Amino acid sequence: MTQEQSSLMNDIFSVFVGAAHAEEVPSEPAQEWRDEITFTLAPGESAEGKLVMEEGQTAEYVMLVEGGRVNFDLHGHGSGQSETYYKGRGSTGEEGEITAGFAGQHGWFWRNRTGESVTITLQTAGAYTEVKRVV
Repeated sequence: MTQEQSSLMNDIFSVFVGAAHAEEVPSEPAQEWRDEITFTLAPGESAEGKLVMEEGQTAEYVMLVEGGRVNFDLHGHGSGQSETYYKGRGSTGEEGEITAGFAGQHGWFWRNRTGESVTITLQTAGAYTEVKRVV
């Protein structure tokens, strides 16, 4: 093989190796959460977490459940209105977003229907003015 052919092979190899490494790098940085709340529910206990939002605001969330499963109701109420967005049974975690259809409090009602304590961590980001935990 001549030096010119060897150099061409090295260039081709570099392109393939560079492309393979580029695919390994995440295209988006990890989500930076604005707020995080963590609490434990004993068997039979319930709690609520709410985001205070104006109409049209959108917030992202991740709900992590450790030690078991929970039932939950993702809903909003305020300005004389209420809406159920989503209900989950036996959940070990969820993620998504909420877009407020009206001004008010939008969030979760959790209930532990298991015989073991569960720990819930809620991470939120986006457009809202306040996060509240209601026991």
